[in-house]
Amino acid sequence: MAVQAFVLIDVTGDHTKSAHKTITRIEGVKAVYEISGPYDLIVLTEGESLQLLHEHTIARIRQVDGVTKTLTCFVLD
Repeated sequence: MAVQAFVLIDVTGDHTKSAHKTITRIEGVKAVYEISGPYDLIVLTEGESLQLLHEHTIARIRQVDGVTKTLTCFVLD
């Protein structure tokens, strides 16, 4: 069974559009939305295991230019 998580992302300055575009192309990313509030983007991710989700998706999101902070919320049910 696949593991899913929502990743809330804080982006610096005017990097929101470029970060959105880059994150959309990352393996395991199912959806990316620009949102209001303390975070700029929310991303739905999915992977075969917790380890693969972290290595292939979440770690790569954190490396995107402009991303300053993330908060990962794993789907329990």
